[in-house]
Amino acid sequence: MERADGLAATAVVCKLSQKPLGSCTALGDIRLNWRLMQAPPQVIDYVVIHELAHLVELNHSSRFWDIVAEACPDWKTKRLWLKQNGALLFAW
Repeated sequence: MERADGLAATAVVCKLSQKPLGSCTALGDIRLNWRLMQAPPQVIDYVVIHELAHLVELNHSSRFWDIVAEACPDWKTKRLWLKQNGALLFAW
């Protein structure tokens, strides 16, 4: 996963974990929980975009959310879906 400006994740891993659905390390490793695959495709896109944004901002500052919004303008709707339904992804 590399952007035109050369920014890239060092690794992308899909694995089972209790939580969270995604994470990004300071080294640029992105981890996605396989349970995420149960979510609607547009929600999966949001989580991936969220983690990719951490390659630029390793926090949840306003700049981070601006980056997310640029790639996913309706991110608040996707985030709300996760807040309302995310626990169901861990039901089994």
